[in-house]
Amino acid sequence: MLRELRVEFSWLGGYMWVNGWNGHLMVNPRYLHRGARLDVYLDVVHELVHIRQRQQGRDLFDGRYAYVDRPTEVEAYRHTVDEARRLGVSDARICQYLKTEWMSEDDLRRLATTLRVPC
Repeated sequence: MLRELRVEFSWLGGYMWVNGWNGHLMVNPRYLHRGARLDVYLDVVHELVHIRQRQQGRDLFDGRYAYVDRPTEVEAYRHTVDEARRLGVSDARICQYLKTEWMSEDDLRRLATTLRVPC
């Protein structure tokens, strides 16, 4: 998977994401430079899960689900939380990582409950 991985830098978007058309990992250079190292690392873990899912033919953007309920997102966040815990990251810091500006407080609670992270 990593041999075929292509990374593109884009000023569009704030963080990292998988390009739905070509499967490339898209990275905002400003985030790469200014983001907290832990967040950047966990985002790489999260997005690599999405790249694998895409290679398996899974729909990353299945509109039948809310973002925090989408099976591909739950799986990617689960790997991210497992990696954060392996590193000894506190639950409070994991909750901080999980919260995004496109997620309501209710969404965060739902995702955290699914992932068994007390927030």
